[in-house]
Amino acid sequence: MSRAFTGGKRDREAKRDLKKRQKAERLRRNREMSARGVGGAQLMEPSPVALAEVKLEDVVISVSTEPRRADFGPVKLFVGGLGRETTTADLRTFFSRFGELADAIVIPNRSPGQFRGFGFVSYRDAAAADRAIKEMNGVEVGGHPLTVKRAEARPGRF
Repeated sequence: MSRAFTGGKRDREAKRDLKKRQKAERLRRNREMSARGVGGAQLMEPSPVALAEVKLEDVVISVSTEPRRADFGPVKLFVGGLGRETTTADLRTFFSRFGELADAIVIPNRSPGQFRGFGFVSYRDAAAADRAIKEMNGVEVGGHPLTVKRAEARPGRF
């Protein structure tokens, strides 16, 4: 078994000190060069602008009077129990009567010939999504009862 010595803590401290000295030297050189006007781009000093004095009493910090909207962005619904013959166009037709759709998709399996049996529908409005859940959950389409609910975040993989 090889137990090679790598220098340890003293070596790391010496390298860190060397880097600090090199950085300080670079900063000193850059300051000297900019004072002489030698080097890269010349930095223009902004002319001082007189700002109005602000008193602490004039500062107002407040909370918005409107509560945060829970229906921010499109609302995605899970649609389970789809038949083999169901397409994305069919899914869009089934659910478009409840409101404006942002997206509709039937999820295929990676290996050909197999069907996963679910899809997703996204509404721009939360009220339309709620109506679709109430009216389409449990409805038979093509001999299969649908399961319609709000989509949940996919759990992380390890």
